[in-house]
Amino acid sequence: MKKIIIIEIILALTIVYIIKNIPGYKNTVLILRNDIKIEREEAFEKDEKDLFMIKRYIYVKEISNINEIWIGKTYSYDELKKTSLSFRWLINEERLSKEKYDKESGYFIIDANKEFYSLTEQEVKQKLNINDLKLKSVESYMKKYGKKPIFSDFYQNYLSTIKSVKGNLPFYKENVDDENFEKRELNYTILFKNIILVILILNFCSYPYLLKKNKLKIDLEKLMLIIVFFFTDSIVLVLSFFFTKPWDYINNNYIPIYVVFHIIFRNITTALYFVKIEKVLKNFDNISQNDILEKFKKKETIMLEEIKKFLMIKVALLYLAPLFFTVILSVIGTALMTIFYFFIFFISLLYCFYSFIKIEDNPLNSTFYISVYLLQYILFIFIILHF
Repeated sequence: MKKIIIIEIILALTIVYIIKNIPGYKNTVLILRNDIKIEREEAFEKDEKDLFMIKRYIYVKEISNINEIWIGKTYSYDELKKTSLSFRWLINEERLSKEKYDKESGYFIIDANKEFYSLTEQEVKQKLNINDLKLKSVESYMKKYGKKPIFSDFYQNYLSTIKSVKGNLPFYKENVDDENFEKRELNYTILFKNIILVILILNFCSYPYLLKKNKLKIDLEKLMLIIVFFFTDSIVLVLSFFFTKPWDYINNNYIPIYVVFHIIFRNITTALYFVKIEKVLKNFDNISQNDILEKFKKKETIMLEEIKKFLMIKVALLYLAPLFFTVILSVIGTALMTIFYFFIFFISLLYCFYSFIKIEDNPLNSTFYISVYLLQYILFIFIILHF
């Protein structure tokens, strides 16, 4: 029961994360009053935070809203100079001096009729007759009350990468210069997200129903193989790029296509292994139940041999099959349509789930294996996208 509770919690957190963050957006404008707003200024470097400008070259660090009155604190000149490349650029290009910045920095108050700038913390407390300003990061208010959303940094980088890949490859009827490019790619992302969500939610909701009639009895050999395959398959992907000879005959622009084929054949080879094992196990049914010891010994020997044999086959298939199809596409000079890869991916994923169902008489066990496989698969894709 503990295993199911843990897997349900992980599934729930994954579902919430996908719903909230894919595709990711961030708001760019926070309206404090009709004529006053805070605007996001994106950072120059990935490891820097975005800045939030309330007046020309004046950046807000924290804000709060108490009784419909906005209270805020700006960054000091020295803080920005130390942490922000874009601010250092302003200092050099616009000759922004510390004296000029400090005149309008500090705390501020903005209500429906008036505003005050360059205040001290004590002056704000005295004016509003409060002891605690309850200041929070601008980002927290921007998320909740902001307007004019744009894609998050990750998704902007993702779109840029996709545009670069598709600009170098002849994807059928997909022109990166088309004004609908971003909309089309967003639709692909939402399609992928929704299908994964449906599978996750069905998986999540199936446990309460299956628990009424079944008891979880995990076969550690099967579970460990699912986990082990995750690592061995990933190692095959990494090592495939160290065997450089085949890549001498393949356009390097096709490397992303190779990775996609690898992802597809992870599913297929894993499914083939479990379907094969299911057939092997059927051979034990002919042994008399009186020969339990013989049956156990024979099963252990055969299973060990099959695992060794198929691991070799799986590794070979996982390396050669994606390479074979990538070579064909490279020679032909096409990359097919994106929807083709989506379709083949989900067919292979469903085939893998089918193999987990086929090897188990207990549907609760099958569901658990599917959960583990699906979660680690999502983790793998997440790592690939961030790589």
